[in-house]
Amino acid sequence: MTALAESQGSRPFLELLAGELAPRDGRWAAVARIATGSAITVVIAMVFQIPQPTYMAYIVFLISKDEVHATVTTALGGLAAATLAVLLVLGLELIDTSEPALRLPLMAAATFVAMFTARTFALGPVSFLAGFVIVLLQTLVDDVPRPEALTRATLWAWVVVFVPVAVTLIVNLVFGQGAVAFMERSVRKVLDEWETSLSNGNYRNSLANWRAQLLPLIEIAQHSTQKGPRASRITVPVLRALLDTLVIFEALPDELPQGLREELASRLRTCRESIESGAAPALDDSKAPSQVIRVINEPFPVVLAVRSALSHLLDTLVRPAPAPENAKTEHPPRRLFVADAFSNEAHWQFALKTTMAVMISYAIYTLLDWPGMRTAVVTCFFVALSSLGETVHKLLLRLSGAAIGGLISGLCIVFVLPHLTDIGQLCLLIFAVSVGAAWVATSSELLSYAGMQIAFAFFLGILQGYAPATDLTVLRDRVAGILLGNIVVTIIFSSFWPQSARSGVRAALAEALRAIAAVIRRPRNAEESRTRTVQALVRADHMRTLSLFELRMLPGHVRESLNVPSVANIERLAGATFVVSTDEISSYSKTSTAALATWAESAADNVSRGLPVPPSPVPTTSFPATAMQLLELEVQHVAAAVP
Repeated sequence: MTALAESQGSRPFLELLAGELAPRDGRWAAVARIATGSAITVVIAMVFQIPQPTYMAYIVFLISKDEVHATVTTALGGLAAATLAVLLVLGLELIDTSEPALRLPLMAAATFVAMFTARTFALGPVSFLAGFVIVLLQTLVDDVPRPEALTRATLWAWVVVFVPVAVTLIVNLVFGQGAVAFMERSVRKVLDEWETSLSNGNYRNSLANWRAQLLPLIEIAQHSTQKGPRASRITVPVLRALLDTLVIFEALPDELPQGLREELASRLRTCRESIESGAAPALDDSKAPSQVIRVINEPFPVVLAVRSALSHLLDTLVRPAPAPENAKTEHPPRRLFVADAFSNEAHWQFALKTTMAVMISYAIYTLLDWPGMRTAVVTCFFVALSSLGETVHKLLLRLSGAAIGGLISGLCIVFVLPHLTDIGQLCLLIFAVSVGAAWVATSSELLSYAGMQIAFAFFLGILQGYAPATDLTVLRDRVAGILLGNIVVTIIFSSFWPQSARSGVRAALAEALRAIAAVIRRPRNAEESRTRTVQALVRADHMRTLSLFELRMLPGHVRESLNVPSVANIERLAGATFVVSTDEISSYSKTSTAALATWAESAADNVSRGLPVPPSPVPTTSFPATAMQLLELEVQHVAAAVP
């Protein structure tokens, strides 16, 4: 993801917003599936008078993903979490219904465990959702007069989750986008944008964004088992070749001559056409662009590496390597908990901060006897994130989405609902507003959460019962709860153990440097290390974007201790490393290689501890005539840069 500062520096905010909301291949279909699922779910809730139609409609938004496999996995995981939560709550209600002194500590404990395991446990999303449902159901004790009614409300909670899960699964299984189609669409889109940006000369601005779009496809490709004539040409080797090429492009100069840009754009066009047709001619590498190199005054190895990477990409697309017979794919054993689950204090600090926010919000609206503000608890669960930058970013999206959705809901209550006469008309209203909210929700991470909140606030106001909503008080109370939760989370997370998103940038850059060192040491067998490099660069760029939302909310001593190397410098260092490790470029000094690898490992250790990057181990190079000298020059840039 391109840093927001850079995006706003080169493009006005409205232009950035237009890019996020622009139509793309497959977007209308995704929006139609979400809106249809929401409308059908509301109809079922109204016909059978199922409680909480608001949450039922919103669950459709929560579990709908880009392709069928991800949607099925999320839906079944959510249903499993709800089942576990309902069973646990039924047991808790036997002992704490009439004992607030016991119920409150249990609510706090459930919140802490849910948020701690969300960061450290292999099934973190399931435990998080289970904890959320447990706490939300425990808050109903204050409003339900009889234990029998409380038990019925708890059992209905499972139906509230099951119905939207079932509807979403059916809609997606019938009309959903398969993994093959999704991957091919995504790759074609990146190749098309890449080709266009090369022709326009502004390719560098989007390299990080394309890496962020392609990286998640590796996991989808690993789980894709479709074979035969419609087997996807987008395999893990293809995606790795694409990501490697995007990193190598970082080593190119900012300004490329027209001839070279046209040549590279032509190669990308050939790759895109090979995906569409299933075959493509081999690229002609016989014409070495020596005249181009003289014009741009850049070393030949960089251009050679780019041409070689694109040739390898096309070859992987057209002639995928056959899997060895009787070969078994060995995956490393999955850990139940992350390595630093019980040694990293940030995990329990995050869980404790969220617990404090949830309990404070619950205490405030309970003491005020304002049960309509229960949405404050929901807000604390879903807004709380690891760093202050992430939390503030989501907070802003939630506030803006809630304001827009609340306004739409209020206008509909006043001007539209009085004219509705049957459930079919309500269904059309739900569908129409869901289309707009789903359009925003299908944007990138920079904006998508606002669409979720537009839908949630709209459903909160419109779906107040089984008759047309006529009271704006309910809408007011629920929006007030969202505001309360956001305020409490912001105060807690900026006051206790504040974590800056820049610390996430620092950790990601340290991981990138370690992976770069591994690539330098073993350039011939470095597929996993190159993938780790890309993953770290994507994470660093994402955290850099979120750090801009922190403004000056962190204490001064925290801000001063968070100087990190430039992400752009590390990206160019990675590009030079990938150039050196290209098969066609292998003649370099082993001594220099060992020295640079050792430097990268030392730099990673220093960056992770917040110390300055060590000085360059090689003499200053003014003009890089070889690939190795290019790498040495980038090392000098990183070592000499002042944060």
